[in-house]
Amino acid sequence: MISNKAEYENMTIKILNTIISGEIPLPEMFPECNKIDFDQILEQCINEDFITGLESDRMSDGKLHYNRIFQPYVTFKGLSFIDSVKQTEALEISKAAEQKSIKAALKANKSYIISVVAILVSVLANLDKIAHNVQKVLSYLNTP
Repeated sequence: MISNKAEYENMTIKILNTIISGEIPLPEMFPECNKIDFDQILEQCINEDFITGLESDRMSDGKLHYNRIFQPYVTFKGLSFIDSVKQTEALEISKAAEQKSIKAALKANKSYIISVVAILVSVLANLDKIAHNVQKVLSYLNTP
């Protein structure tokens, strides 16, 4: 059962790809979708001019019936639909990657700052020893 826009778009693309591969889409080919949803999506593809070569008629009992006029094919509008969905998916993936990149940069900066603070604390904690040792080194250097 189709429950959101992404599932609808994915199912539409599967139906269009089936037609592109030269097959006639049948509900049995799509077990992830029930017949009512399949019929509605296929009818929408026909009405939106995503495909040509098929006609849809509604019977008196409300069920859809499809007639094959000629070998169905996906129109430029259908190909554009596929392309737009894929572009949207690519954009979402790139945004997610950018967010991960920003998080990684923040973690790296945080680690760098913690390292610098640790060095400063270490130097300050041992400042008296460092000063004493520097004086010794200078006294050794001043002796002839």
